[in-house]
Amino acid sequence: AQARRSTRARAASNSTAARRPTRTSSRSTATNGSKRSGSGPSGEEPERQSKRAKVVAEDKEEKDTSDNAAAGRSRGRARAQDDRPGQNKAVLLSDDDENIEAVDPRDLSNELIIPSDYRLERPSFNGKNHTVGMAPHDADDKDNILQVAPYVTDIFQHFYRAEARSSPEMYMDHQADINAKMRAILVDWLVEVHMKFRLVPDTLYLCINLIDRYCSLVTVARSKLQLVGVTALLIACKYEEIYPPEVRDCVYITDRAYNRQEVLDMEQDMLQRLRFKITVPTAYPFLQRFLNMAKSSQLARIAANYYTERTLQEHDLLRFKPSVVAVSAVILALNNPDICEDGDCPGMPKILVEYTGFERSEIIACASLIATKVGEEPITASRRQLVAVKRKYDHRKYQHVSVSIQQPNVDDIKRAGNAGN
Repeated sequence: AQARRSTRARAASNSTAARRPTRTSSRSTATNGSKRSGSGPSGEEPERQSKRAKVVAEDKEEKDTSDNAAAGRSRGRARAQDDRPGQNKAVLLSDDDENIEAVDPRDLSNELIIPSDYRLERPSFNGKNHTVGMAPHDADDKDNILQVAPYVTDIFQHFYRAEARSSPEMYMDHQADINAKMRAILVDWLVEVHMKFRLVPDTLYLCINLIDRYCSLVTVARSKLQLVGVTALLIACKYEEIYPPEVRDCVYITDRAYNRQEVLDMEQDMLQRLRFKITVPTAYPFLQRFLNMAKSSQLARIAANYYTERTLQEHDLLRFKPSVVAVSAVILALNNPDICEDGDCPGMPKILVEYTGFERSEIIACASLIATKVGEEPITASRRQLVAVKRKYDHRKYQHVSVSIQQPNVDDIKRAGNAGN
């Protein structure tokens, strides 16, 4: 379109140049006529015509000048567009090619042509070594973008390496003013706060991880333990939630035991102590991964989540890595007599053992400890029962799994360790 306008401008310029001598001669003729007519009444009409012709000629010259300037700008833009690097250039027009149709650069397609039989080759999978590629049990999810099947193996390979660096150790032996029972009370309270704020499960697991990692580095006073807990919850909410609670909400849920500045100071100290390492693998992503691998039923999923969340209160479970806790909870749920179909329990699924690479003895030890803790109800010195998790899962949303199914049995777990498929 610009080239066509440029062509029309040049044509108008040529025709204007051809007409200029005529205008000049007519102007000179009019002037000479006015001179010959002289002044006086008989020469007034020729003088008026001469002035009118002069004005018309000046208007035409001004219009021709503006047309030439517009044509020059149009040619300049066309040259600038043609010389721009990385652009699809149109057909270049010379001064003599006035009748050539220009090509619109937008019509020049530069699409990548992919053969119809092209297939992306992916590396093979070796489950035990967590090698790169798509695992066989991920094939059903290859079209589900939320499961990121082509990358999930790489992601969890990274998680296995990271959990060795980010998993907290048992630290109560180094604490002078707090003990495991106080920690259980704190976690029980945080579970209730988590339900009250309707937070996502990842937030609770990350919150407990931050508490344990901080307490393994710092000697915490009994009066500051709740401050540590609520600050860890605030940090976890900022990391996981879309709409995290505000500092004033954290002050409110502690019944104003701490003020705003104390929460902010603890947040700063906690992040600095942890070197701002908030992205850590907890038991929750491992749990969801193993449940998908085992093709678990909905009831088994709820039970496994209940067992895993129940372990958050227990300081003794810190001796096991989060991935071991997760796979043990899945095996406990799969072998619950009320969950097994027709009483046919799968034992220890071969796919879980081979994929994780854990020793059966380690899984049995962790599962046995979980079964023992789930069967107990922690009680404080004041005879207060710490049953927030149990009360949470005694709900229609979770099929009342904390009271409707049998408690896991240690002997069943040991038999499951000897069986497998």
